[in-house]
Amino acid sequence: MFREFLRALLKTSSRESSKGFSLLEIMVTITIMTMIMGAVGVGVMGYLDKSKIKQAKIDIGTISNALDLYKTEFGKYPEGDDGLSRLVEEKILKEKKVPQDPWGNEYVYVYPGTENEDSFDLYSFGPDGKEGGNDDITNWEE
Repeated sequence: MFREFLRALLKTSSRESSKGFSLLEIMVTITIMTMIMGAVGVGVMGYLDKSKIKQAKIDIGTISNALDLYKTEFGKYPEGDDGLSRLVEEKILKEKKVPQDPWGNEYVYVYPGTENEDSFDLYSFGPDGKEGGNDDITNWEE
């Protein structure tokens, strides 16, 4: 009698499992997928941050070259708060406006420079958008 009960139980459970997934199996699958997506997301965000820093360095290099060209044409670097906009006005920068850093902030231009005494300082406040700290991207540090 016990053997018949076990056979009936095994047949029933095999029939039920062939009909679909249990709630527990679905929950375990979703949990595993969430953990994998979380790990991939963290890795992608790291690459995104690094690419924004590289873009800011490229922008600073491009603007610095444009400022040097301006000095070659006009004999000195542009002065004042609108110094970078002079690059656009004189069509030295081919863009319609001075680019913003990858975090949506203005690049800071100081002439005469305090770090580069014989030329200019050009920098971005970096990801935190605040001056100072280890995340500022400048034209005077590698």
